Amino acid sequence: MTTPRTFRTLASALVLLSLGLGPVAVAGNVKGTVRLPEALRAGRQHQGYWRLENGNVPVRSAPSKSQSVVVLDGISGTHPPPAKTVTVEISGLDAQPRVVVIGPGSVVEFKNVGKVTHELSTPANTTLMPIERLNPGTFRHQKFGAPGGYVVRCSQYPHLAISVLVVESPFFAMPDEKGAFSIPGAPDTKAKLKVWSQGRWVHEQDIDASSKQDLTIRVAAPKNAKESESKEADSKDSDSSISGADSKASAE
Repeated sequence: MTTPRTFRTLASALVLLSLGLGPVAVAGNVKGTVRLPEALRAGRQHQGYWRLENGNVPVRSAPSKSQSVVVLDGISGTHPPPAKTVTVEISGLDAQPRVVVIGPGSVVEFKNVGKVTHELSTPANTTLMPIERLNPGTFRHQKFGAPGGYVVRCSQYPHLAISVLVVESPFFAMPDEKGAFSIPGAPDTKAKLKVWSQGRWVHEQDIDASSKQDLTIRVAAPKNAKESESKEADSKDSDSSISGADSKASAE
């Protein structure tokens, strides 16, 4: 049985074909899984010792989500998300949300609802967002016009990082804790898939959105992360050698 919606779709396709405009690109879902390396999988960007609860900064566990974003770019005929205002609340040396995806011309409101003063800026582009003190109970509005990825940081607490993605494509999604993502309504055409994680673009590849197979996006480990792992391995080997020597000396 042909439903009214199906009939309208078929009728539109026949009209376009009769006009010589070619086949209709039916929108579908682009879905799959992002496989992140260990260096990008942790929710906390900086490891180290964290001070105990003191009334101003509560003790909390590291976030389980990597705060990644998958974006489909390079699709002709699409329009960017409409400009809007998004609020980011800062409290307890953390920000919620830590990743914001907006269209060009949008405004981000940074609201300090905690008890600690912050000095926010975009260190990679100080002309866009110069450093400015944000006292408890105050807020700051910042407009983001040009498409791209921006990282807002606090000069006093470097681990506090807020990613602001200004996209020209309405097709994006944030993977869940297992890396699964789904982008609905994507046209059946070729596109460039990009992955943002831990404050930078970490992966880019061309895909065919008309394929209905689940994608597996494997992100390579950052170069500095590989060097760190190598140094840690060398350190462990060195420790083992020293331990073995000490043990031998004790036996003698």
